[in-house]
Order: sequence, then C-alpha cells, then structure tokens
Amino acid sequence: MKRAYSLLIFFISITSIFSQAKIESTEITKEIDQQVWFPFIKAYNSRDWKAFNDLQTDDVLRVNTYGMRMGSEYKEKIKKNFQKPVSNVEQIEFSFAQRIHKKNTAYEIGYYKVTYKKKNPKFKTHFGMFHVVLKKEDGVWRIAQDWDGDSVNGKPITQQDFDRGEYLTK
Repeated sequence: MKRAYSLLIFFISITSIFSQAKIESTEITKEIDQQVWFPFIKAYNSRDWKAFNDLQTDDVLRVNTYGMRMGSEYKEKIKKNFQKPVSNVEQIEFSFAQRIHKKNTAYEIGYYKVTYKKKNPKFKTHFGMFHVVLKKEDGVWRIAQDWDGDSVNGKPITQQDFDRGEYLTK
C-alpha cells in the first residue's frame, strides 16, 4: 500500500512540474510574440529600420545566403536597405515549428512567408525557414542570432512547409 501511495505522489508531482513548465513556456511565448514578433512584422512591413534594429541585440549575429553580418554592420545594412525606394509592398507572416524557452534565452525555428505586391495586381510569394536565438536583456526580448534560408538540403521551402507550422496570430 505504501508503494502505491508513493507512486501516486510521485506521479502527481511529475504532472505538476510538467504542467507548471508548460504554463511558464506559454507565458514566455506570449511575451516574445508581443515584444519581438508582432513588432517585427510591423517594422518589416512598414520598412521602419529604427524599430526593426531595436529588436536586435547590439551584438546580433545574422547569417543567410548572402553571408554573415554582426552588430552594427548588420544594423547599418538594414538602415540602408529599408531606406531604398521600393516599387512593391512586402507583407511578412510567420509560422513556428519549434519554440524552446528558458528564463532569459529562447530558441525558435519556423517559417516565413513574404508576399510582394507590385503596382500591378500580381503577387509573388517567397518562403523561407529561420532559426533564431532570443535573449532577454533588461526585461526585454531581443534577437541575438538569426539564420534563414529558402531551402533545406537543396529543396525549396513551400507553402506546404509553412502550413505545417503553428501560425502566429494575435
């Protein structure tokens, strides 16, 4: 009887620990969405380089098919690119494949979808995959490392891949 009671207490304790961890992770996810992803979408879509750069740590590491940039070098490139006149409107969306969080560090993997609307009514859509490391500094989440690409093992990212992720919604 003591053994059954001990097992029951153990099971309840483990369940409680996992439930608490899930609640904490959900709270961190919501906080990251509010502090990083929703402002990222707004800044990207409006080409607001100041707001976009504020979402990155000062020593951010950015890697993509064009190479690797760090800190101020990356932020200056964003400033220059966002200030260029454009003939199309870009809208970015995200879906997430995995989101792992600790107290002040997060690692998230997901997909992005950028829709380009040119002055004529045609749309073009571009898909990619990203991996980011986020750090919480002075109570605020920021992107510390950001990698993205439009293919995995030579296979292009598609709408089907994007749809497998969990959509970012308000």
